[in-house]
Formats: sequence, C-alpha cells, structure tokens
Amino acid sequence: MEDKSKICLIDDSVSGVGGTSLTLDAIMEPQRHRVDVRSTLDFSLKDVFSYDFFVLGNVLGFNQNSFDSIMMIMHEDKNFVKIEFDYGYCQYRGNIPHKILGGSNCDCPKDSPSNYLNEIYKKIRTQALHIFYMSQGQMEIHDKHLLDFPEEKKSVLSSCFTSDTLLMFKSLKKKNKNNKYAIIDGNGGWHTQAKGIEQSIKYAKDNNLEYDLIKTKTHKEMLNILSNYKALITLPIIDDTCPRITLEARYMGLEVITNEFSQHTTEDWWKDSDEKALAFTESRPKYFWEKIKYLQENV
Repeated sequence: MEDKSKICLIDDSVSGVGGTSLTLDAIMEPQRHRVDVRSTLDFSLKDVFSYDFFVLGNVLGFNQNSFDSIMMIMHEDKNFVKIEFDYGYCQYRGNIPHKILGGSNCDCPKDSPSNYLNEIYKKIRTQALHIFYMSQGQMEIHDKHLLDFPEEKKSVLSSCFTSDTLLMFKSLKKKNKNNKYAIIDGNGGWHTQAKGIEQSIKYAKDNNLEYDLIKTKTHKEMLNILSNYKALITLPIIDDTCPRITLEARYMGLEVITNEFSQHTTEDWWKDSDEKALAFTESRPKYFWEKIKYLQENV
C-alpha cells in the first residue's frame, strides 16, 4: 500500500523561476499530494512536531525563530534528507565566489563569521539520512568541507524537470533553428559575472559567431526564444553544479558550448546520446522518491 504520510519540504525560495525552485517543483511532482511546503523564514516549532519526515533544500534564509526550529528537527531526532543545490555550507556559496567576494580561501563552514553554518552542517553531517547532490563534481567538493559523511548516504540526483517541461522540450526541438548563437543574460551584478556573460560574449566575438544576448521575463518565454537558435554559449566562472540551461538547450536540439565549471559535463549520462541523456533526466524524480521510500522503510 502506498504511504500517504505527509512530508515537509523546507527551502528559502519555494516558488519562482530560479533553477532551485524549478527543480524542487519537478522533484515534488510524482508525490505532490504528500508534500507540504514551507519557506525557511516561515518554518516554525509547530511544524517540527507536525511531521515525521523532512526534506531540507536551501535553508539559510532564516530568522532566529526559524533557525531554532530547523535545529529542533535535529535535536528531536526527526528523519530528514538534504538536497544540496550549490554550496550552502559556504557564506559566499562556493570556493571561487569566496575567493572573489571574500578575498580569502574558503574554509567554510568552520570559518563562517557566525556559528550558524557550522551548527547546521554539523547536524546535517551527523544526522541526515541522505544527501542528494546536483553533480558528482559538486559532491566531491562538498566532501572536502564536510568530512566523514558515509558514501552510502549520498548520491547524485541531478537537475529535475516536470513532465510538462519535458514534453515542451520534445515539441520545441522540432522547430527550425536559425544560424545564430544564444547567450542568456544574467540578473545583473554578481549573478551576471558568475554566469560568465562577459566570457561568453568574448568567445562569440573571438570565433566570429553571430550571437544574441537574450533576456526574458519568464522561464517559458526564455525556452521558446532559445529554441530558435543553433547553439547556446554559457561559460560560467564559478562551479555551477548542474546548470539547467545546458540541459534545456540540449534537449531542444541546440549545440551546447560550455566549460568545466558546468560540473555535470564530466558525467557519463551527459556524454551519452541525446536519447539516453534525456531518459536519465526523466528518471530523476522517480529516483528521489524511491530513495525516500527506502529510507522511510528502513529507518
């Protein structure tokens, strides 16, 4: 019989068009009826005692009350898993941004200016039933900062997409492509710098490629416009764990020009045929819930 017990998912940004929100939406899709969603800021002590199982996404957007409530999950020995979308253990969200923005090498979480990161990740390291990562490269970097987390308690989930989005890919792949290269504009400031917009433009100019810098208001609009292009250029300057835009472009029939900072590109599934890569991506929400079912049955 299917387990109907409710699960509480906690994340800083549980709605919107960012990669984390889109992946969370796709993860929840197969079991959405079982999942109650809470933003980190709104998570309360009442929630701690209303659920037996928790999924922690990005949980750094807290106030004192919600921090205490998140820590109470661990203190009460509640069952929980962690989904790591980037480098949440670091105050700057990764080794490279720590060096650029902080002016020093990353030794987080222990060198955090407050003890919050250290407290949270110490408990995650000792008490999480499982940690899911977006890529193998990301998991290896986490291992250097979060020592002693058992191999059998971690795995690569990868970026996830809803069934409607996957169907959209198949439809948009059929569109005739122009002969131009697309570069997706950032949100300004550090985001634009981190996504390597400047490097991508330079690459296009150095190689005499005709390109457009695309900026759209919605995710759906972006997919529809991007699907007209021959190729995508994206050259991030930070460790980008599994940038969705590279998967979106590929599954819509575009060539993808990227670099080693798109961390998933070293993995076997990405190197495989388009058909097999898409099949892998389609399988990931199911993989997540099979793992949750196993954990619930074997706690």
